[in-house]
Amino acid sequence: MASPTKTAVATLIAFIASVTATVLLNRPHSTQALHAETIVTHYETGIPGISKWYEATITNRGLWPVVVTRCNAVDDADGKETIVAYAVERWDQNASRWNSVVVFDSSNFCKPYPLGITEAHLYDRWLWPGQSLSTGEEITAARLHKGDVARFVVFTATAGDYQHCVATKSFVIDEGIDNPGPSLRVRH
Repeated sequence: MASPTKTAVATLIAFIASVTATVLLNRPHSTQALHAETIVTHYETGIPGISKWYEATITNRGLWPVVVTRCNAVDDADGKETIVAYAVERWDQNASRWNSVVVFDSSNFCKPYPLGITEAHLYDRWLWPGQSLSTGEEITAARLHKGDVARFVVFTATAGDYQHCVATKSFVIDEGIDNPGPSLRVRH
């Protein structure tokens, strides 16, 4: 009969080997365990006819951590947030496919811009089981038309890399701008 110490050491070695094999066999930016979800909140947008803010979150529902690229940003009010890159897509009924409305890719994600982000740092970190990340809120209805079917695509590696992404379920835009005028900034 094996001693309790030998059994504990063997169990620890088996656990370490299992974790190592999982990390080596599954690419670090694997999306298999990730779940994307759209969150809608109601409050003032400053746009007549639109009262909803949209964001997407990704959550690691697996047993092991997954590497996700993210941006630590500081806004012009000195607020700090950690966000992930994303795209908003609209369903094209005639072509039976999703078309990009906006894509935050490597050319425009995690970059400072006037009256928005003053400081930004892009980096890869583990997303642990049960942990979530957000795209940050935006006024998606201002990008689309009432009745459009939309979804978020959240990028887990390089911004704009559709090989490493997770899409939310589709949702219907049920609001529209009352008095469309000049172009509006829809990202908060």
